[in-house]
Amino acid sequence: MNLIGMVDELLRDRGSLYQQARQRERLRSLCARLLVFFLLSAAIYGAVMGAYRSFHPEFFFSDFELTAAGIMPIQGEVAGIMAEKHAVYTRAPIPETLTDANAEIRFNITNPSDAYRVVEVGVEKGYNKITLAPDAVLTEAGRWTQPLLVAVKIPLLLLLTLVVCALALYILNLAFGMKLHFAPSMTLMLFALAGTGVMLVVFAPIALLFTVVTTNYHFMKIMHVIVFGISGLFGVRILYEGLVNLQAPEGDEPLTYTAGGRTKLVLFSWLLLYCLVGAQLAWTLKPFLGTPYLPATPPFRLDKGNIFVSTLESFRGIKPAE
Repeated sequence: MNLIGMVDELLRDRGSLYQQARQRERLRSLCARLLVFFLLSAAIYGAVMGAYRSFHPEFFFSDFELTAAGIMPIQGEVAGIMAEKHAVYTRAPIPETLTDANAEIRFNITNPSDAYRVVEVGVEKGYNKITLAPDAVLTEAGRWTQPLLVAVKIPLLLLLTLVVCALALYILNLAFGMKLHFAPSMTLMLFALAGTGVMLVVFAPIALLFTVVTTNYHFMKIMHVIVFGISGLFGVRILYEGLVNLQAPEGDEPLTYTAGGRTKLVLFSWLLLYCLVGAQLAWTLKPFLGTPYLPATPPFRLDKGNIFVSTLESFRGIKPAE
């Protein structure tokens, strides 16, 4: 499938696509093209989003076990890591007498990393500091699985939201008097998803740049929320144009008919329902980035909470570098 051609068609020639949907010409073929394009474009952005963990693995070392001759293994939580200094910080008590050259530390106890040699133990700014050997390269086991997983999660999230809402969206259109049949209604939603995918794949190179150079987790989280917001708005525009076009009298040129309040009411009800269900599913399918310094989580974390509250907390978490 020609990705570039599909992008060009959605940006330059949507009128002919709406006309095809309106006249139900090759509707299955049109839906298949929209769906495949959406899946590919959303997966590309998902891979970029999930790559944050791969480029910054030092932020995902949650706990550790320190072993040395003559002492019991010491387990504790990682409070922070400074990769350039090969230093690990923790609140866990570390014996001051620990000077054994054979001392080793492993991270992520549930899925242990390779052993790292400890060369020094001390105190810095109220934290116990464990200094690793100069040749230590902090890497997480299986860190390249996250981009692949998120590449599946992003299209799954948006598509699953549509599946859950499909019947309700169709009934709402009938309740407000638009009388669209089920197939055209779902075609319009696929138009919106494909439009969202266009913007996601356009922003993917920018997101990749910030993924590589940024170490602030909260900034990355908010950046992705903004990208999804912009992409969603473009999808809404396409959905609105499609609703307008399908309601236009015969003979009107595509995109020239002015919609009435009924169309806007249907659009608003669809968006409200889709956003509420989508937000809840996003919480169910997390993690997408992974929270730094927390224990490893399963691919899908069923958890209590609210995505809107979590986003507000991230705004508070953005602080200037000291």
